[in-house]
Amino acid sequence: MNLTGPLEYVALSTVTRINDARDLSEAEVDSPTAIIEAAIAEVSSAACEYLGMHTKRATRTEVYEMRQFSRTLSLDATNVDTTDFVLAIGDDPLDAAGATPLTKGRDYSLNASAGTVRLLSTQASSPAYVQVSYTGGLFAAVEDIGSAHVWLTSAVETQILYRIQRRDTLGGNVSQAPGGSTQFSGSYNWLPLVRDALRSRRRITM
Repeated sequence: MNLTGPLEYVALSTVTRINDARDLSEAEVDSPTAIIEAAIAEVSSAACEYLGMHTKRATRTEVYEMRQFSRTLSLDATNVDTTDFVLAIGDDPLDAAGATPLTKGRDYSLNASAGTVRLLSTQASSPAYVQVSYTGGLFAAVEDIGSAHVWLTSAVETQILYRIQRRDTLGGNVSQAPGGSTQFSGSYNWLPLVRDALRSRRRITM
């Protein structure tokens, strides 16, 4: 469990990308930029929380509590840079200086893409606190969107479009059809295909 702070997200789309993806026949095509920006922020933050990982790529120092006898730790980020990775273990979450630095290969192994650490030469006491300094996450800035992790941006942009459509019917209902389409009905939530995409990559904390 990360004792340091909340997950950090990055906006997973832009107003331009969303407008380019919208159906120009939609009545709300001229919705204010502020509405689109709010939908992008809301869905991007919700996706970050649902995935259980930092979507913002950054350099950070975090303290994790490990259960007694535990050997495996899941960081709150994937795609970890191995060049600046530093790990130490101690028995006081507030005493970083007193933590014992560990050596990769001898004391622990790192799965950088998954963002998981396995202790090799020791195991958690009751409990142990692991301090980790590293660079990790998916996107450093919105400019990186579209160049990688397309599964995420595609799912999130689908949800953002839906969120904009539902902005006046979050509690449910709206109809229309045949020919005029639309419909909806229940309260606003994740679209099933978006939820399935996120669930397949959801972080499992160890």
